[in-house]
Amino acid sequence: MWVLLGVAAVAAGFALRVNPLLVVAIAAGTTGIAAGLSPVQVLEVFGKAFKENRFISAIWIVLALIGVLEREGLQVRARHVISSVKAATAGRVLLI
Repeated sequence: MWVLLGVAAVAAGFALRVNPLLVVAIAAGTTGIAAGLSPVQVLEVFGKAFKENRFISAIWIVLALIGVLEREGLQVRARHVISSVKAATAGRVLLI
């Protein structure tokens, strides 16, 4: 029953608006310790999972980077196009 402390850690962390990655890591550590693992064993499990699924972590990092770059590029380009149109009013831009 104590293994479900991880669920409580997730609920509390999200309620307090803590960084989601930190919340999940703390919840996993809490669950591991409640399951009877030592802190070193919990870190070993984290390391093994990261090593075996490294390509998945790289994909998420690259997707986030592409999203940020595209957002910045699209904002700059849209601002340039809208400012170059002389008859662009807020209403006309929203209609387009």
